[in-house]
Amino acid sequence: MNTTRKIGNLLLAVSAGVLAVACTENEETPELAQSEVSIVASVGSSEADPGARTTNLVYGNFEISDIKVSLDNVKLILRGTTEDSNKPSIVQIRNNSPQLLTLIEDGVIYEPIIGTAMAYDGVYGKLDFDLVKTMEVPVDDEMYGLSVFAKASWFGIPAEVSIDLEEEVNVMFNQGVEVAGAQDLYLTLYLDKFLEGVDPNLVSDGNGDGLVEVGPDNVDGNGEAYEAITANMQDAMTLKNGEFKKDKKDKS
Repeated sequence: MNTTRKIGNLLLAVSAGVLAVACTENEETPELAQSEVSIVASVGSSEADPGARTTNLVYGNFEISDIKVSLDNVKLILRGTTEDSNKPSIVQIRNNSPQLLTLIEDGVIYEPIIGTAMAYDGVYGKLDFDLVKTMEVPVDDEMYGLSVFAKASWFGIPAEVSIDLEEEVNVMFNQGVEVAGAQDLYLTLYLDKFLEGVDPNLVSDGNGDGLVEVGPDNVDGNGEAYEAITANMQDAMTLKNGEFKKDKKDKS
């Protein structure tokens, strides 16, 4: 009986010690706050007020009527600090799920939701995403094989801009975006930056078919304009917090 009693006491002591350690660890590592964050696609102008909604679709000699973008692998990156050492540094918004976004259609601006995820509260300083070719549509669809497609009027002549880039885009925001409660963050394409540096003398309806085409195939001889626009993609993207939400349209 004495031996049995000693073993029982020993087990009780061990159990109590394990419980005490577990309680201490729980007290030392409190649950970290998280908030629901939605990434919303939008268009804007770099010259407009930060909270202003875009209504102007005329930039230079282009009057834009349609823009579609295909993207994937969207990640919000936490700005690392000592206080954030226990937090995952990456919030995966979209992964291996290409999305075709309609930003403008027939002159109407839309703000489609890219994705929603729980993010640890903190300051985020970077958003990464991949431009990807659209392959999940019929081969005769205007977006097939493209990552960006735009329709516009150029000096009154119909025009199309077709981009087939597949690359990672890194959107940096030096001041950081603070997450401390549910909110929308706007991944915004600045239309003036998108078309920046496109000299009117570089654009023409080279084959005279009544359609100005700017694209990788250089059908109209607008190769320099295509290179200028594709070089703008990185700087044309920015991230805003949700200052403007009223009357937004959602189309994905």
